[in-house]
Amino acid sequence: MTDATAAHVRELERRRWQALVASDAGTLNELFAEGMAYTHSNALVDTKSSYIKSIEDGAVTYVAVDSSDEEIRVFGGTAVVTGRAVIDARAGGRVHRAVARYSAVWAQTGGRWQFVCWQSTPQPQQ
Repeated sequence: MTDATAAHVRELERRRWQALVASDAGTLNELFAEGMAYTHSNALVDTKSSYIKSIEDGAVTYVAVDSSDEEIRVFGGTAVVTGRAVIDARAGGRVHRAVARYSAVWAQTGGRWQFVCWQSTPQPQQ
């Protein structure tokens, strides 16, 4: 069960990254739980509605995402994904690059897996 669950969560993470780059608010709305908390690497915190609104309004546009070092740990109805991401996003008319280590949390809610939490920490450039 754990291997199958990890594979399922890995696919959900792939869909989430694709939806971000495609500005696909519909898919993000489906994947995100109502109580989702998204803490950006600059310490700003978004809710599900504020995060999706910023994408719908074009306030933030994800240009490219390259995630690596992904590990998925399953604890019953919760999965914790850790990894590294290089994220290029356009905000305020400029492209910004964030290189960060992150934790993403998925939980079974209402009989399906949903994205409930994101926390990222900038990784120093070497």
